[in-house]
Amino acid sequence: MVARRQTSIKVDPIAWNAAKIIFKEYNLTVTDAINIFLNRVRIEGGLPFPVKVPSERLKEAMEQADINDLIRYDSVEDMMNDLKS
Repeated sequence: MVARRQTSIKVDPIAWNAAKIIFKEYNLTVTDAINIFLNRVRIEGGLPFPVKVPSERLKEAMEQADINDLIRYDSVEDMMNDLKS
């Protein structure tokens, strides 16, 4: 087995905590997921997913979402009922 290199990175704590919950569903640690990502970058010779600059319309929507309190629904059915009314 190849020796591991320990490193320190600065990450968004909200993203870190959300990712930990998701990775747990796959029985992965954040370290496992980072190693998977780094190996995909190595294999593909670049990012393993497309990166696009958001359109002006999407940027505006994202800003509005940050400014406003968004409605949160407990279920899709609740959301659909709200949309119908």
